[in-house]
Amino acid sequence: MDNREVELKLEFDPADRALLADAPLFAGQKGQAAHLVATYFDTPALDLHRAGFSLRVRRKGRAHVQTIKADGGRAAGLFARSEWEKPVDGNVPLFDSIPDPLDRAVGAATVATADKIFVTDIERTVHRLDRDGQGVECAIDIGRVRVGRRATPLAEVELELLSGEPALLFSMARQLNDLVPLRLGMRSKSDRGYALLAKERRKPAKAEPIAIAPDATVEQAFRPIAQGCIRQFRLNEDLLLTTGTPGALHQARVGLRRLRSALSIFAPVLAGDPALAPLKDGLRALAATLGRVRNIDVLLPNLPDDAAARLALVRAEALADAELRLQARETRILMLDLAEWLALGDWCSRPADAALLHAPVRPFAAEILSDRRKRLKRKGKNLARRSDERRHQARIAAKKLRYTSEFFAPLFSKNKQQRRHANFSAMLEKLQDDLGALNDLATAPATLAAAGIDFDWPAPDDKAQRRLLRRAEKAYAALLDTRRFWG
Repeated sequence: MDNREVELKLEFDPADRALLADAPLFAGQKGQAAHLVATYFDTPALDLHRAGFSLRVRRKGRAHVQTIKADGGRAAGLFARSEWEKPVDGNVPLFDSIPDPLDRAVGAATVATADKIFVTDIERTVHRLDRDGQGVECAIDIGRVRVGRRATPLAEVELELLSGEPALLFSMARQLNDLVPLRLGMRSKSDRGYALLAKERRKPAKAEPIAIAPDATVEQAFRPIAQGCIRQFRLNEDLLLTTGTPGALHQARVGLRRLRSALSIFAPVLAGDPALAPLKDGLRALAATLGRVRNIDVLLPNLPDDAAARLALVRAEALADAELRLQARETRILMLDLAEWLALGDWCSRPADAALLHAPVRPFAAEILSDRRKRLKRKGKNLARRSDERRHQARIAAKKLRYTSEFFAPLFSKNKQQRRHANFSAMLEKLQDDLGALNDLATAPATLAAAGIDFDWPAPDDKAQRRLLRRAEKAYAALLDTRRFWG
C-alpha cells in the first residue's frame, strides 16, 4: 500500500517518560502498549540508503509488516514521506513488487540482494486523539538501535496526522512541551542505525548538501534551504549540550547564521508575514548568546597560559549562560515555531509576491548571486587602507556570498558550472578566512577587556596583521578573476 506519511518528530529525556504518559492531552487514556522489533535491510553497498530509501520488517506480536520509506529530504521536525507497506510471512522481506521510485533509483535485481544490517527494539505507547473531526496518532517510543553488540538509545514522540490539517500536530506538540521539554527531532530511526553501522562518532555537523531540482520554484527552494539550516543547528545543539565543545558551538552558530542569511535572500517573498519579525528577533538573540562564547574560543589558543586560564573561567560562565538559553522553553518553542512557519506560514499561503514565489528559482538565484558579488566587490576594495569596521563589513559580505553560493549551487549542475563553483568557493573561502582572522585581531582587545583580563595585545600594525592583509587582498583579486558559475 502506498501512503503519504506526515508526522512531527520530537525528542525527550527518557526520565520524563512517566510525566509524558500522564499528559492532559491524553485525557486519561491509558494508551495502547506494544513491543516493536524492526529489522532493517540494505545491500552490501548500502544502495537503498544512498538512494534515500529504507527497508524494514517490523514484528508486532506474531504479525510482520514490511515497510519501504522514501527519505523525503532532510526535514526539520515535520516529515512528509512516501511509504509502502504490506504484510509478510516472518522476518524476511519480499522483493516481488518493489515501488517504482525504488526500482528506478536502485533496480529490482540490486534490491533483492539486501540483507539484515541493524535492528530497532522499541517499547511504544500509542494514543489516538480526535480534535474536531481531525485525527492524530501520538506514539511515545523508548528503546534502542542495535548493530551487533553496539547500541544507541532513543526516546522520541511521533505525532502522525491521520486526518485534518498539519497545524494540529504543532498545537499538540506545544501542549506536550508545556509539560516536559521536547526538541525537534532531526534523525529518523534508520538515520541512527546507519550512523551506528558506520561507527560514526558524534562530531560537529557541517552544512549538508541541499537537494533542489533545477526546475524548482522559489518556494520549493526556500523550504529545504531553511530546513537544512535548522537541521544543522539542532544536530549541533544536542552535541553542544552534552559536550560543550568549541566545534559544536561554532557549527550551531553557523547554522543560525545560514538561516538568517536565507531569510534575507528570500525577503522579497517573505515580507509582510507578521510571524517573521519575532522569529528573526529570536534567532538574533540566540546567535548573540552563542557568539559571546565563540569570541572567547577564537582567542584562547593565542594566549599565554596565565591569560588563557583566566579566560577559560570566563568561557565556562558564558557557556553556562548559552546552555541555559538553549534549554529554555523559549528556544524550544522558537524551533517549533520555525518548523511550523516553514511548513504552513502566511509566506506560502498569502505571499507578498505570489508571482515570484511560484516563479523558477534559477533566475532569482542568479540575480541574488550577482548582487552579492557586486556588494563584496564594493566592500572589499583597498582592504589595507580600510578601517577595522569597513573590513568587518567586507567579511560579512563575503560570508553572505558564500552562503548564497552554497544554497544555490545545485541549480547549476553542469560539469563546467560545477568546476567553476569549486574554484569560486575555494577563492571565497580563502578570503573569508583571512578577513575572519583580521576581525579576530581587531576584536580581541574588547573581548579581553569585557572579561576583565589585562593583556597587552599586539598593536594593530603588527606583522601578523600586515601578512593577513596581503593575503586578503590577493584572495580578493583572485576571487574577482574567477569565472561566475551562475553566468
